[in-house]
Order: sequence, then C-alpha cells, then structure tokens
Amino acid sequence: MRPKALLLAAAFAAVGVATSVAQVYSVNAVGYVNVSLNPGFNLVSNPLDAGAGNNTVGNLFKNITPGPLNGFKVYAFDEANGGFYPVAAWSPIPGVGFGTSGTALVEVKVGSGAFVYNPDAALTTPRTLTFVGEVMQGTLNNPLPVGFSIRANQVPQAGAPNTFGLPGALGDKFYRFNKTTGAYDTYAFSNPGPQWRPALPAIDVGEAFFFYNGSTPRTWTRTFNVNNPS
Repeated sequence: MRPKALLLAAAFAAVGVATSVAQVYSVNAVGYVNVSLNPGFNLVSNPLDAGAGNNTVGNLFKNITPGPLNGFKVYAFDEANGGFYPVAAWSPIPGVGFGTSGTALVEVKVGSGAFVYNPDAALTTPRTLTFVGEVMQGTLNNPLPVGFSIRANQVPQAGAPNTFGLPGALGDKFYRFNKTTGAYDTYAFSNPGPQWRPALPAIDVGEAFFFYNGSTPRTWTRTFNVNNPS
C-alpha cells in the first residue's frame, strides 16, 4: 500500500487494518509495553520514553519477537507537510535493520505514533512489538496542530482520550481503526453541547489514532504520577 493511501485527508480510503492490543509491565517509572501486531497495518503509539535521541523509527520499531519478516515496514507521519515520510523498510540482512535512511532517524515522540505493516498475512507466528523506556510523569503537553496528526495517550494507560484531558472544539474529528470492519470509526465534536459524537471509545495501550484539529493550535495537557495514576 502506498503511503498516500494511508493519509486520511486523501479520501479516507478503507484499508485493511487492525488495532493493537497491549500488555503493560512496569516497576516504578521504568518498564516495557508489549503490543501485538496483527497481519497488515497497525496504528501504533510510542507509550514510553526511550531516552534522548532514542525515540526514532529505527530504534523503536526494531524490537520484534520472534523477529520482523522481510517486508516489515514503518510509515511515519510528517505533520509539517501533511503526508508520510518515505517508508522505512526492514532489511533481513544481519546488522542492517532499518538502515541509516532519513526516515529511520525520524523521531516518534511519546504520545504520537506511526503505521506499522506486518507482512505475515498467514499469521504463521504471532509478532510482538516491545517498547522499553520510562513512563512520562508530571505535567505533560501533547501539541495538537491544525490539520491531521497521529496522537495517543502520553502514558501507558488505556481509556477514552477525553477522560485523560483530550480537548475538543467545533470542527474537530477523531478517527480510529476498527479491527472488525477494517475501516475508520469517525467521531466529531459538534453541537448541541458541544461534545464528542458518538462518545469517544477506549483506546488501548500502544494504540494511536488520527486527530483532526479544525480550528487553531492547541495542547492536550494532563498531569500524571505513577503513585497517583488518575
């Protein structure tokens, strides 16, 4: 599938996709998150801070068990230009991985995400993507630029994003992959209220979504502490 076919702005083509299911294991503020990759496309978030300079495509998406297949790809979204960077394709050659291409060096910040393509259509062996890093704490700010962006909770917590402070304004839209239908479930912030219609769904740990900001730049802000994870 070409990157532009993944771009929601380009007619929201119905593509075969599936959401991720995750398990979280953490001691204090450091731990790891396992995300199950279904065959085909998965919209995956970065749920943990891997450290300065390490939240890159090449580093975050290499930890696949039992190992990525030839044809495993990552599509990172370029918010500034409203499209996708050139695909980062995994090489089966030992020591090469995603290589040193520009896209392999693209940062995927905590609270954002990327499309991951698992080419194992027969699902002969389940694939698990593992993130390792620190749970973000304190006052967390996730920018919501005008137009499309890929966003997620900045901490590994499942639930409806608006219960964690995701703001909404008239003209905003929220798009989530439906693992049953393989299409997008669409939600709009609208009157009367205004409020999200339908109500936003619970998003899994390690799952991302598309957010469309139809007005002005805003920030998704929340305060989080592992000792008081409300």
